[in-house]
Amino acid sequence: MVKQVQMAVLALGYYSGPINGTVSQVTRDALTRLQTDYGLKRTGTITLQTRDALRIRAD
Repeated sequence: MVKQVQMAVLALGYYSGPINGTVSQVTRDALTRLQTDYGLKRTGTITLQTRDALRIRAD
């Protein structure tokens, strides 16, 4: 699921790191920026609300 999230935030312009399935600081920073812009709780993690905003279903 991490790779899906990385691809989604990359497509939206929030992420510029590698698509490697690792939640790095770059991934967390991208998630925090997205969460801020979407009015979500800022966690820097892949929350249910973040997945919903990115339209990513759980595996």
